[in-house]
Amino acid sequence: MTNAKQAAQVLFQPLTSGGWQNHPEMADYRAEWLSSLLVERANWKEDAFPRSFGDVQIAGPGYVWFRFWLPEQDQVVEKYFDTDGNSVGVYVPVTEVLERRGEVWRTVELVLALWLDATGRVSVLREDDFDEAVEREILTPVAAEQAERRIRELTTAIAAEQFPPPLVRNFEINVEENDENEENDVEQV
Repeated sequence: MTNAKQAAQVLFQPLTSGGWQNHPEMADYRAEWLSSLLVERANWKEDAFPRSFGDVQIAGPGYVWFRFWLPEQDQVVEKYFDTDGNSVGVYVPVTEVLERRGEVWRTVELVLALWLDATGRVSVLREDDFDEAVEREILTPVAAEQAERRIRELTTAIAAEQFPPPLVRNFEINVEENDENEENDVEQV
């Protein structure tokens, strides 16, 4: 396999609904359809390796992740919660068009992503990887233009408080420490 093909496999990660149920460090996968919108949830196992974006821990034992497949916005959005049920941030990958086949959503990440921390600060992730993919022609000019346009659209919508949609923005969880009820209660505000 050429270096370009290896790099492309790393840079262009496929996203498929249901993928979290096969992740070895995630457990208690659940999914709920709300018309054409799909909401997925998974808990990180007690032996999960901690992960971070910069100084913010986004995953580890007891963390909970939600993925929202938003067909009206043609966007996937993930919201991460710590062990106490506090939102630690929102991850917004720049992707190809969402495709639905039966009960499965699919897309491919186009390297770039946005990170919205708990304070609302927005950061662009993986810019160096994106620039390298463009320079090495791993990313086609059309895909590069699409990704750059999408980043501009998303950051403009975030600045205008039109993105993420209220379902994601206001979504919260309550973690009850109760021996009789070991499940997380989910609450939408």
